[in-house]
Amino acid sequence: MHADEVRLLFDYSYAATARFLDAAGQPAPEEFVGPAPARGCVSPRDVLVHALDAEWGWREELIAGRNDAAPDLDPAAFPDVPALAQAWRADEARMRAWLAFFDDAAVHAPAFNGRPVWQCLAHIVNHGTQQHSEAAMMLSHF
Repeated sequence: MHADEVRLLFDYSYAATARFLDAAGQPAPEEFVGPAPARGCVSPRDVLVHALDAEWGWREELIAGRNDAAPDLDPAAFPDVPALAQAWRADEARMRAWLAFFDDAAVHAPAFNGRPVWQCLAHIVNHGTQQHSEAAMMLSHF
């Protein structure tokens, strides 16, 4: 894995996130924050906040060099799609600024449990894809 390939993965992820947040604003606000129509599901907002939280948390923990550095984000802090989109844009800017300094050696440096940094970053992107698909399933039932 090369640093440019990691940045490309995040380019794709952020483009998908932007499109998804545009679509997430289509249902009524109470549908976005309320329980999903599928039994046992949390709200679309909660799923998306979890995705943002994971991205933010993993990055901050990688920067700090330990995996307990970032507190969880509270979904209640994001009452609507614009608030979540604003937070995601700020997080994207911080992530892109951090990734801009990566070279190939940096992405292969050890992170947690001896795994290279690039594997942690690939996990962030893959996790976001999973969470977006779960939220999309919920939103398609409204």
